[in-house]
Amino acid sequence: MIYSDTKQKGSIIIFSVLMLGVILTITLALANIFLPKLRTATQAVNSAAAGYAADSALEWCLYTQRGKLPARAQPTFTNGATYAVYYPGTANTLATCAPAETPLNHRVVGTYKGVSRSFIIQE
Repeated sequence: MIYSDTKQKGSIIIFSVLMLGVILTITLALANIFLPKLRTATQAVNSAAAGYAADSALEWCLYTQRGKLPARAQPTFTNGATYAVYYPGTANTLATCAPAETPLNHRVVGTYKGVSRSFIIQE
């Protein structure tokens, strides 16, 4: 007598789909936990680069403001960081850091990959 169990046909497919669903759920849950942490770590690196850009611009502004010789060119960054120096009391007026701009109450904003950091110097 040959025993044939026709009730078991297709059960491996159902089991495989269920296992795939469980693995996918676990993967998505872990990604949901760890991706924000990776973004935070990346933001910290970008924040440091933006801070360095602002600090470099601030140092250049101090050097230029005090009329030191030889005159130095504005800092440029090979990593793509940028900065802007703002004149005191205004939000969007760019400063040149010339000795005529007194008092030296400038705000410097460094930006790198969408992260901005700002320093203020006041006399």
